[in-house]
Formats: sequence, C-alpha cells, structure tokens
Amino acid sequence: MDYGELLTDSFDFTRNALFGDLRRGSLLLVLYALATSSLEVLPWLLPLDALPRFVFFVLLVVVTLASLLVLNGYACEIYRGARGPPPVEDPVGLALHGVRLLLVSIVFLVPVIVVLLIFGGIGVMGILASGQSQDMSALFSSLATLGLGMLLAVIVWVVVGLASSIAIVRCARSGEFSEAFNLEAIVLHISRIGWVNYVVALLLLWIVLGCAYAAIGIFGGLPVVGWVIGVVIGAAAFVFAARYLLLVFDSAPAP
Repeated sequence: MDYGELLTDSFDFTRNALFGDLRRGSLLLVLYALATSSLEVLPWLLPLDALPRFVFFVLLVVVTLASLLVLNGYACEIYRGARGPPPVEDPVGLALHGVRLLLVSIVFLVPVIVVLLIFGGIGVMGILASGQSQDMSALFSSLATLGLGMLLAVIVWVVVGLASSIAIVRCARSGEFSEAFNLEAIVLHISRIGWVNYVVALLLLWIVLGCAYAAIGIFGGLPVVGWVIGVVIGAAAFVFAARYLLLVFDSAPAP
C-alpha cells in the first residue's frame, strides 16, 4: 500500500472539493458550519422560559441535524467512488443517504456504550457507596472497576473502528443497510488489504485528523477569524477522511 499516494490523492481531492468550484465549496462550508457551530448558540437560549426562545431552539436543532445528515449523504456519494468531488445537489436525497450512514455508526457504537454503562455504572455506584461507608478498600475496588471499564471501552472502540471503517463504505456502495453488518465479508476484505497495511493506514488517518482538530483548537481562541479557520479546517478534514477511507477500501477487491 502506497501511503504517500493515499495522503496526496486525498489532499488533492479535498482541495478540489472545497476550492475547485465556488458553489460546491461554499455549500460544504455552510453545511459544516451549521452542523457543528449552531449548537454553540444554545447557551444563549437557556432557560427556555419563553415561546420565542423555545421555537428558536427547535429550529436550531432541526437545522443542525439536517445539515449533519446532508453532510453524511455527501460522504456517502464520495464512498460510492466518484472520480472527482460530487456536486452538492438534491439535499433531500443526500439527507436520506446520511440517515442510513448515521444509523450504521450508531449501531457500531452500541457495544462501546454498553461496556461504559455496565462497568461505569458499577464503578460509580461503588464509589458513592464507599463514600458513605468510608470503606477505602471498596473505594479502590470501585475505582479499579471504573478504570477497567474505560480500558475495555477503548479496546472495543478500536475493534469497532476497524470494522466500521469498511462497513460504512460497504453500506454506501451497496445501498443496503444490512451489508454494513456482513462481518464475514468485512473481515475478508481487511484480510485482502492486509491487516498491517490496514491498521497503519487508519493510524495515519487518525494522526492527520488529530493534527487538524488540534489546529482548530489552537485557532479557536481567535474571535471570528478563528471560527472561520476552524470551519475550513473541519470541512477539509471531513472530506479528506471520506476520500481516504474510499481509497483504503478500493486498495483490495471487495468480496
């Protein structure tokens, strides 16, 4: 696997998507801004003690969710293998595709949530009980349970992440929700890519995304300009990740 080609192709694709066409780039930036930044207004609306505040709150949530679904739908179009950045057209159709991908992501998060709830719940209840009884051994045991739960959750999250990266692209390509959970085909596909190649490729992606979000955090303190820079970097990271996962998926024939 040529990791340099993966990064270069994804970067060129992202640059073309955001800056190669003014209309497409503007729509992607606006959608990303609405999907990620509109919720920052919510603290200004609380408490919801008046009808205008409540109505605006509902509209804000609807706009945020709709923008997120359209963005997910755009990622779905990228996963389908378009040679160049697809246009941002038919928002309703994109949103429907986005719903399917969002549901896939939620289902894959369920094991992580279950582990956190089980071990986290046991740990927290134990900590509260030991605090009342002043039993230090019980407190340390509860802390150990909580720590073990967090560790297991991280392990499950990594395993789920390995599967879901292929599953989401499979779902987009086939148009079938069930294909996202064809674990036998997913494992076979990763084997064809090569487990080492696949893990290294995902690590590189996570490093790039980590750097992007760190940059957003650094510029976030700047008024207005920092927000604009954050939106551009965030939208670029979103498109970059979609293209990168597509290339990884296509590096070996799908079963």
